[in-house]
Parts: sequence; C-alpha cells; structure tokens
Amino acid sequence: MGRYLQSVGKFDRVLLLSVFVLLMLGLIVVYTGSSHIALQKGFSGSYFVWSHFGKVVAGIGALVLGLMLNHQLWYKLARVMFWVCCFLLVAVLFQGESVKGAARWLSLGGVRIQPSELMKFAVIVLFAVKLSQAGSQIKDFKVGFVAPMCLVAIVSVLLLLQPNFSMVLMILTTSFMMLFVAGARLKHLIIPILFLVPMMVYLAVSEGYRAERVKAFLDPEKYAAKESYQLMQSLISLGNGGALGKGVGQGTQKLGFIPESYKDAAFSVLGEEFGFVGTGIAILAFAFISYRGLSIAKKAKSRFAANLAVGLTAAICLNAVFHICVCTGLMPTTGQPLPFLSFGGTNLIVTLFFVGVLLNISLPDSGEGIKEIPLDETRYV
Repeated sequence: MGRYLQSVGKFDRVLLLSVFVLLMLGLIVVYTGSSHIALQKGFSGSYFVWSHFGKVVAGIGALVLGLMLNHQLWYKLARVMFWVCCFLLVAVLFQGESVKGAARWLSLGGVRIQPSELMKFAVIVLFAVKLSQAGSQIKDFKVGFVAPMCLVAIVSVLLLLQPNFSMVLMILTTSFMMLFVAGARLKHLIIPILFLVPMMVYLAVSEGYRAERVKAFLDPEKYAAKESYQLMQSLISLGNGGALGKGVGQGTQKLGFIPESYKDAAFSVLGEEFGFVGTGIAILAFAFISYRGLSIAKKAKSRFAANLAVGLTAAICLNAVFHICVCTGLMPTTGQPLPFLSFGGTNLIVTLFFVGVLLNISLPDSGEGIKEIPLDETRYV
C-alpha cells in the first residue's frame, strides 16, 4: 500500500473551491430546512445540522484519502471492489433495512450504509479499466461495448430488485457517457439506447408507485393533492424566492409543506431563501466541477485515468442534474439527493471521495512509475 501513497503537490484548486462553496451552502440549507423538524421530534434545532456536519468532516477525510492514494491503486483493486459490492447488494435483498418500500441500506458494525453508492464507484472504476484495456478496439462492438456493458447489466438487475430505479438510470447514463467520450462508435450507442428507452419506460410504469410518479409528472395539477404534492410545493418554494430570496431562515414551504425538505428538496429550500442568485451560484459551481473534471480527464497521463475522471465527473454532475430536474418538474420524482447540499449520508461521503480521486488524477506526478497492465495480458471479467 505504501507505494501508492504520494505527496500532495499542485492539485486542481478551482475544483476544490467549487466543492467547498457547495458544502457551505449545504450546511445552511440543512440547518434552515431541518430545524423545525428537529424541534418537532424533541431535539434542539441544530440536531440535524450537527449530524450533517459530522458527515461533512468524514467526507473531507474521504476526500483527503482519495487525494493521497495514487489512482492506479483502483486499477489494481477494480475487480475485487466490484464483486464485494455485488455481494453487499445481494445482502441488502435479504438483510437490508426497508424505507418507503425499498430495501437499500445495510447496518455494518452499527454504521448504516447504502451499498448502491459504493457500487457506483466500483462499477465506474471497473468500467474505466475495461475501456482502457480495449484501447484501439473500443470501436469493436464486442470488445468496446458488450464486454463493459455486461458489468452494468449485472449491477442493474441487483439494483432493480431493491428496487432502486433512479440509481439504475444514473449508472446507465454515466456508462453511455463514458463510452461516448472513450471513442465508441455512435451507432453502437444509439441502437442499444433505442432498445433501452422503451424498456426503461415499461419498468417506470410497471410498478404502481413509479406509474403514479410518471402520471404526476405528466399532469402535476391533476394529482396535486397526492402524487405531485412534493413537486407543486417545490415549485411554490422556488417561486417564493424570486431573484434574491426571502432570506436565511425565512422560507415557509419547509415548514411541513415539503416532505424532507433538507434531503430530497434541498434545491427548492435554497431557491426560496437565496432566490435565483443562490440557485445560480449552485448551478455555476456544478458547471465548474463539470468543466474542471473534463479538463482533468483531457490532461490525464493514461487511458484509465482519463476514463475514470470522465466517469466520476459524470456521476457527480448527473446526480445534481437529476435532483434539480425533479425539483423544477423536468423529470419524475426520483429521491436523488443534491450532491454536497442535501443532508449527509453515504452519498455525501462517497461523492467527496470522488472529488479526492479527481484531485489525485490532476496531480502532475500522479500515476508515474506505475505501469498499466497491457491489453494482451488481461482478460475480461
């Protein structure tokens, strides 16, 4: 392990600054969005924000770890991490804690984790390995598409059994973006997408609660009393904020109107209290993260590092896009948190670890002295 530890030199400080801006906004959103709920439960008004702050500290520790460990370590551990996470996803089906009809959490040593978030990192790493091994054969359908997508198929089945439809959509979209940037033929991507879209639509409407969400999305006013209640309240919250917002702590929709406002509707709370300016700053910060992440990928010293940077950047920013689109009525409710701003948990810690790995790839000497395994000496999982 020692050979993979490296000194921290000149990393991408613009990326880190963007993340810290979002973390600061997140502390405010969680405090103002949760204080009344904490009081109702008999806790102090700052109960949830202190819990969130602890997750932020743990996440920063994960970020530092990701920064200090040479990213080539994940190349070596890719298969092990993938199959361990597969085991955890199977364990969730039998031993997982069920919340709102979905079994997605495991308690390990008193710590509650969401294995799907860990799998998100594992599948991105192994996917990056496959794409780097494919090399110039990326345009071959079997080598450049079928082989890596078999991994996604395994993960998707395990996630649908929970069920966790939104995470499946997240991983599929991230995988196709990685394939596109890596140079896969466009026709190899379009044809499967044409097949996947109707299948995903069927899965979306085949389950009762998902069908209700789709109906509420298509006609929110008709289902405003129940299925689209959260969406309507989120839109009211954003509308109340106007240009400059009502001020910190002055929002009203969080007071029992928006369920779990500090989690699934963090963007709406931000919009009501900070207005268009606040939401614009958040969106701009995510745009900087996207830009810097892709710049890191472009300057990476190996195919694996480039593919990994693209995957991690896509995962962070797609998560934000999904959350914002749900809060603004541009897609059906998915329950995805807003990275760095929503109440902390596995997602926050893992996402900060993603940032640490991106920062490691950005180091001038990262990856030097550790040779990737040549294509002809490897085999597919």
